[in-house]
Amino acid sequence: MCGIAACYGVDAAKYVYRLMLELQHRGQESAGIAYVADRCIKSIVRSGYVISAISPDELSSVNSSVAIGHVRYSTSGGYMDGEGAQPIVVGNGNRRISIAFNGNIINYRELSREYLKRECVSDSEALAGLIYLFTLELGDVVEAVKEVGNLVLGSYSLVVLTNNNELIIARDGNGFKPLAYSIQDKSFVVASETSAIEALGFSAREVGPGDILSYDGSSLEVLPNAIRSSCFTPCIFEYIYFSRPDTIFNGIQVHEARVRMGAFLGKLDTQEVDVAIPVPDSGRSAALGYSIAKHVMLDEGLIRNRYVGRSFIMPPNIREFISSIKYGVVKSVVNGRRLAVIDDSLIRGTTMKEVVKLLRSRGAHQVHVRIASPPIRYPCFMGIDFPTRRELIAARLANTGSIAKAIEADSILYNTVEGLKWATQLQTPCMACFTGEYPFKGLDLERLENAFSRWH
Repeated sequence: MCGIAACYGVDAAKYVYRLMLELQHRGQESAGIAYVADRCIKSIVRSGYVISAISPDELSSVNSSVAIGHVRYSTSGGYMDGEGAQPIVVGNGNRRISIAFNGNIINYRELSREYLKRECVSDSEALAGLIYLFTLELGDVVEAVKEVGNLVLGSYSLVVLTNNNELIIARDGNGFKPLAYSIQDKSFVVASETSAIEALGFSAREVGPGDILSYDGSSLEVLPNAIRSSCFTPCIFEYIYFSRPDTIFNGIQVHEARVRMGAFLGKLDTQEVDVAIPVPDSGRSAALGYSIAKHVMLDEGLIRNRYVGRSFIMPPNIREFISSIKYGVVKSVVNGRRLAVIDDSLIRGTTMKEVVKLLRSRGAHQVHVRIASPPIRYPCFMGIDFPTRRELIAARLANTGSIAKAIEADSILYNTVEGLKWATQLQTPCMACFTGEYPFKGLDLERLENAFSRWH
C-alpha cells in the first residue's frame, strides 16, 4: 500500500511534494518525484520520509508543468533498500515514461517472462516495463495502459508521465485502491486520497473503477470502464486502517465507517468495563463508536509517540522495537480500572502485547482488547504486507482464548464480517483476509505465499 500523486499546472513539482506530505501515512520507506523538463524526465528518488528524502530547496529551481510522486510502503521487493522505489523511469531516445503505482501485481513474474523476456525484481519494475513495451507497439500510452490493465492480475491505482507532457491515471477494474483528482484553476491534481487534494484547497472527485483519464494541459479525456472486471471489490483495509479518517473512498467517509465499526462492536460486547481507550491513531474513530453504543466513558489513556511512524508498515526487523517505544500512558485514566482497549485490527499481535503489558504496569485492573475488524486468518496479495498465514496470530492460534493469552489480555472480542459490511455500506468489498474468499478465482495460496514472503 503506497501513496501516489500527480499534478499538471504551474509549479507542478511543488504541488506534488505537498500532496506527498499529505499521503505520508501511506508509506515511509522511500519518497520520489519525477517531472518533465525540456522534454526529458528527471527524477529524485530516495529512502526515508518525504521531508528528509527530498528537500524543498531541491524543488525551488524546478520549472515543470507536469510531475508525479510516490511514497512507498513495500509489499514486494526488499525493505528499505531502494528496490521498488518509485517513480520508475523507463525508455530511451524520444520516448520515455515514468510510472508510480499503489497496489500489488500478483502475476508480474509470469508477465515479465512472457513479454519482457526477463525476470523483474518487483511488480513496479514489471508494470513500468510492460506499459513502455505496449506504448512502443501501439504508439499510444493510453492504449498501452488499457492493454496492460487487462493483462495484470491484482490491484493498482496508477499515474503515468511521458516526456511529451502527457499525464495518464488509471484505477483497476475491481476498484481495490483509492484514487481521486481535481481539475480547476488550470490545474489537474491527482492523489491516492481525497483528503490530500482537499488539503490543497481543491475539491476532489474519485476515479471510477476501471477508468482511465488522460490530460495534456488543455483537455481531459475520460475512458470509463476501460479496464475490465467481473466484480467491484474495494479493499476493506482502506476503511479499517490505511486511509485518513477525513478521506472519502467510494463515496463513504472513512471516519464514519470506523465509528460504525466501533458501534457494532460495542453492541456485541457484554463485558463490564469502566472506560474505553483507543489505540491511537487509527483506533480512535472506532473507540468513539464503541463508547456511544456501549454507554461507557471514552478517554485518552494511551499517548502516541508521533516521531516513530506507523509500526504496521515498518520492516519486520525494527517493527518490534518501534512497538516497544510507541506509546506512553496517562496513569490517572487507567490506574485501578477495567479497560476496553479498542484498536482497528490485530495482525501479528506485536504492538498489542506491548500495549497490554504497558497498561498493566501503570495499574490497569483489567485489560479487555476490542478489535473493530474480524480475525485476520488469511494472507493478503492485493497490497497489504501480510502475505503468509504463519505471521497472522489468528491463523496460528485456534480461538480467542488462545489469542487473549498470547497478548496477555483478560479477554479479546472481534467484530464480525457482517458488522464490517454494515459499517462500510459495501456489498462486495475484498474481505479475503477474513474469509479466504479472494476476488480472483483459482489462486494457488501456497505458491503466492512463497512468492511474496520476505523477512517474516
